[in-house]
Amino acid sequence: LPSWDDYLPLLRLGQLPTATLIPETFSQLSFQQVSPGDGGAAGGTGNQNYGFRADFGLTPSVMASAFYTYADDPLFAPIPSREPSQPANLWNSAGASLRARLTGGRNWQLAAEGSLELFAVGSGCGGTVSCDDAGTANIFNNSGQSVFTNNLVGSLSLPLTWQASRQLQLSLVPAVSFLPDSQGSGQGGAGEFYGTTISLGLGASYRLGNQVQLFASALLPFGPGSNAFDADLVYSRVPILSAGANIAVNPRIGLEASITNGFGLSPATAILALPSAPTEPMLNARFIWNPGAMDSPAVPFTTRSRSLSLGGLTVATALVPPSGTTQVWLNADSEGNIFGQLAYSLSNDFQLQVFSAGEFNQVTPVTNLVANYANDGSLNTRFGGKAVFLQQLRGAPVSLAGTVTLGQNRGSNFQGYLYADLAATWEANRWLAFNLNPKLAWNGVATPVGIGLGANLQISRNLQLIPELNWVTSGAGDSNASLALRWLAGATTAIDLYVSNAAGLLDMGQLLQTNQTRLGAKLTLQF
Repeated sequence: LPSWDDYLPLLRLGQLPTATLIPETFSQLSFQQVSPGDGGAAGGTGNQNYGFRADFGLTPSVMASAFYTYADDPLFAPIPSREPSQPANLWNSAGASLRARLTGGRNWQLAAEGSLELFAVGSGCGGTVSCDDAGTANIFNNSGQSVFTNNLVGSLSLPLTWQASRQLQLSLVPAVSFLPDSQGSGQGGAGEFYGTTISLGLGASYRLGNQVQLFASALLPFGPGSNAFDADLVYSRVPILSAGANIAVNPRIGLEASITNGFGLSPATAILALPSAPTEPMLNARFIWNPGAMDSPAVPFTTRSRSLSLGGLTVATALVPPSGTTQVWLNADSEGNIFGQLAYSLSNDFQLQVFSAGEFNQVTPVTNLVANYANDGSLNTRFGGKAVFLQQLRGAPVSLAGTVTLGQNRGSNFQGYLYADLAATWEANRWLAFNLNPKLAWNGVATPVGIGLGANLQISRNLQLIPELNWVTSGAGDSNASLALRWLAGATTAIDLYVSNAAGLLDMGQLLQTNQTRLGAKLTLQF
């Protein structure tokens, strides 16, 4: 089993860098999203900012990072001075940074980190509005045209980290962010922007055992620039606060969640609050992959247990296939739904859902949820992962896993939502397993919450009967039921024939009922 020293330390505490470096030749890849809990003027799940980062240990004392962030939703709060139209908003940052250890002792380290970034800022464009469109309001001037600028920006910080005890780590980080002080010059007139800001960061992390670390941080801006503006376009300085937890599934896979008012996800923009609503709390979720780190022990699958890792229909199981396994499923039904998913096991206890996509069709009645997320012919795309926390085959009383996916209905509205569930699987004996699957689809329209109940009965060597029920308790969703007959062509190949009144098998569809009884088929392969 992995020990204390097999788990990599935290490189950042929310938006705050630490003086920690990953080991030489190791790498860390992370994907994150920050979004308010309320949709605001943008609707859906609000103003999402997506970030990807890759960290590489070049030497024992130097770490290089590359990153990319993307946000293209309307501003969270309406801008009264721009009514009746509201400006679209685009933030896009790409760049690289270096972190080098300057000095240190047994329990403390001092490092320097500098970044260079291309920060694209568009106002009056973003989402479905092209930056070449005419006649769109912006926040920098009254030209009635979009403003778009590529800005060369950067940052410099000097993180000092002290290991106060085996569990407690403290960080002090003076920093400066070099951002432009205006936008729109030559495009209708220059308007105020953030400018250069000096800040002081304070952070702490506390490690609970091998796998859980709690953390909190504060970035305090001192000027001369600002880091926030409100709905009246008045610029100011506000503290950027974060608090959350990092949970390591194993040394290879980490999951992180925090509450913050920080919207920027690159080193230079980390000081920035949510545009137009600087004190609005947001959820920051992050997935972390350390490719060279130690994995969980292999699961001693039986043929029966391996077949359960194929999953269910609308109720999930709590098993994932072994590390290195690719899983593909395809589905179609009699009313025109068509869905598919490609997934890959990065670990024995984590499956990355690389890409899920499909179309809902003929879902009636047309509620607000259906109109925004399950309307006819619109392509729904999803990305996420499934982590196993307990495994019955390793001696736990039940298997327990959690799944989170993000994505959009890429139709006319481009509405996004976050789907999350927990799955508990109990193998009662060699022929019967039960599944309990609480779930929700968090969005800005109405958030349905439900509990999935399912079973898997091995009725012969190659046949399984799978009854399922989703009892939807709130959020304008509807309860639904399914019944499937599964033919196992092998332990890793299945064909399901089913009848269901769920709107569909993909995420949101599990929480909606349709008037039609659907006949469908699903093919699942692992290789």
